[in-house]
Amino acid sequence: MGDGPVMRRRLSALALSALVAAPLALTACSSDEPLPPNQPPPGRLAPVESDYSLATTPVYYNNLQKALEQYQTAYGNYTTETALNAVKHLQEQPVAEWVVGDGDDDSVTRALDAADGAVPVIVLYHIPDRDLEQFSAGGAGTAVEYQKWARGISERIGTRDAVVVVEPDALAHIPDMTTTEEASERVRLLAGTLKLFAENNPNTAVYLDAGNSGWRSARQTASLLTRVEKVGTEIPGIALNISNFRTTEETREYSEAISKEFGRPLYTLMDVSRNGAPTPDRQWCNPAWARIGATTDTVFDPQELFEEVFIKRPAESDGVCGASKQKAGHFDNNLMWLQLDQMDIAEKP
Repeated sequence: MGDGPVMRRRLSALALSALVAAPLALTACSSDEPLPPNQPPPGRLAPVESDYSLATTPVYYNNLQKALEQYQTAYGNYTTETALNAVKHLQEQPVAEWVVGDGDDDSVTRALDAADGAVPVIVLYHIPDRDLEQFSAGGAGTAVEYQKWARGISERIGTRDAVVVVEPDALAHIPDMTTTEEASERVRLLAGTLKLFAENNPNTAVYLDAGNSGWRSARQTASLLTRVEKVGTEIPGIALNISNFRTTEETREYSEAISKEFGRPLYTLMDVSRNGAPTPDRQWCNPAWARIGATTDTVFDPQELFEEVFIKRPAESDGVCGASKQKAGHFDNNLMWLQLDQMDIAEKP
């Protein structure tokens, strides 16, 4: 990042207030005086304005470097500047640390220790019956096990700066759960996790994943959010488009529609890692047409309503499907070249 001020075109929570009739519960201010610099709006738990951390997932960045070196070895003097610059762009892009409950909890502490004043993005992905037996199936065996695990993550973060995304797909999957008891338990677990961080992590911005614009309608999503809020604490913010491909413009419009249905603006964290191409169909598992997206910047600003980040790590597979033969979460060199639009290097799927 340069030393000069970051120039951004963003929509603040106050600017969105005209879209909803209800008061701004999360951002209301008692006076017209501007907020102090580098301070979150009243009622907003979040870090101060900082760069997103590049020290979250060293294995991922090592995989990028290995893929580049393999390409250079294979192509020698025919190595192109375009390909080199494409990979360099990924190496300079902060990505999220996914914590999936397989003994990787120490990665949270490592990411926090390595941040050095920057803000790590941490994704919790361990809820019972995760992904409803699809490619990323797994999660905690019981609700009690999950609650204990979430407390451990919260304790590791403590008062340090962080951005936390709570359980991709978990909210949007609720209508698909087998029994009402299972659905109710998931609502309680999500609400309890939000309350846990609200009570114990004052410098953590928390976003509950709320699916994507191609999944549930804005009204359905707002209804699900209301269910969670009624048994826990205020919804602090939502994450959208995680591991999906909807355009940034479409995702913003979806967020605004959810906010209108919900009754107040919601801070929104958007995954733009793979939304660099139009979505010609509803394929979601390693589509060959997916391309790397772009962020407005790499800075977390607590006063901005919309944040754009890379949550799903590019080149990591969604599962053995589409353009990848790798398991979910595994790095795929060929997928990287496809997503970077380097078709001369990538093998045709």
